[in-house]
Amino acid sequence: MSDDAWANFIAQLDPAVLERERMAVRGDLDSERPGSRQDHEMRFAHDYVRRDFWARMQGERESRTAAVQRADADRAIKAQQDEEIEAAIRSYSQRHAAAAAERKSAA
Repeated sequence: MSDDAWANFIAQLDPAVLERERMAVRGDLDSERPGSRQDHEMRFAHDYVRRDFWARMQGERESRTAAVQRADADRAIKAQQDEEIEAAIRSYSQRHAAAAAERKSAA
């Protein structure tokens, strides 16, 4: 905006009208005060949203924790089964080798 345009704009302003607009009360000031019904409702709504958010976060954390625990348990069971299979194979191999050695020495 040029200097002339700005000067024309300022010249058109009425300071009394501007001050009345700036100081105008819009709505009930008592409803905005701490302790008012509107204030209590806003605080209650905020507290409800906050508690709901953290409850969901806690639930998700517990779900993730439970999933991790299940995965750990599944890995432990699989490892135990693998060890049992390997032990059975070793046992079979040792028995088979012992039986073969016995047949060889008997012959």
